[in-house]
Amino acid sequence: MPLKRIHLILRDAGLGSRRHAEEMIRDGRITVNGETIDQPGAMADPEKDHIKVDGKLLRLRDTEKFYYAFNKPRNVVSTMSDPEGRPCVGDLIKAIKKQLFPVGRLDFDAEGLMILTNDGQLSEKLSHPRNKIPRTYMVKVRGRPDEKLLSTIRRGMSLGEGDRLGEVQWTVIKQQKSTTWIKLLLYEGKKNEIKRIFFRLRHPVRKIRRIRFGPIALGKLPVGAWRQLTETEMSKLKALMGKKSS
Repeated sequence: MPLKRIHLILRDAGLGSRRHAEEMIRDGRITVNGETIDQPGAMADPEKDHIKVDGKLLRLRDTEKFYYAFNKPRNVVSTMSDPEGRPCVGDLIKAIKKQLFPVGRLDFDAEGLMILTNDGQLSEKLSHPRNKIPRTYMVKVRGRPDEKLLSTIRRGMSLGEGDRLGEVQWTVIKQQKSTTWIKLLLYEGKKNEIKRIFFRLRHPVRKIRRIRFGPIALGKLPVGAWRQLTETEMSKLKALMGKKSS
């Protein structure tokens, strides 16, 4: 097999998106023929070279691809393992018995829809900010922000640390005595983006639940449960990916 960039080998082996694979390389977790690799652009032959991840021999991914919707509970890390020993997605999906990884990270204390797959290319397309895949959230905030204040949630809003909010849509769903539920549609997925939005408005977030990721809806999937994507969902997902990649 011809030489191939190592971050692409890792991606195609089902270890996550290309960006995640690059992070693994920079963290010194990858060796090739016993030598630690720290440059994502390094090359290797996946069939001849001895590639290890965290000391374990890399297995090339099965040709069959799998796709699941998963409802992540609160207080669970959005990774397959956690060096700090916290509960993680990998702990909860062991019963699937397939080499999968989650797409669409959620904060530790957030819940809702994630995609589980072994398709590294799909993961990359869904995750990369340039593709602007819509993500819909139900957000519970403290207090009752009025329309004038909420109108400041718009493209270009400062999130602090030099970050600006991208395209966004919001709708007030329900105002209670001391809290408000807001539906929020985002397209880029910056780190802690939702919490940063409402921190700036002085209405801290109390709960975040993602209810839609691209064309896939959470629906009535129980917390902690998963299901395979339907043929209709896969058709919509592939159509979206084709459109975003054009």
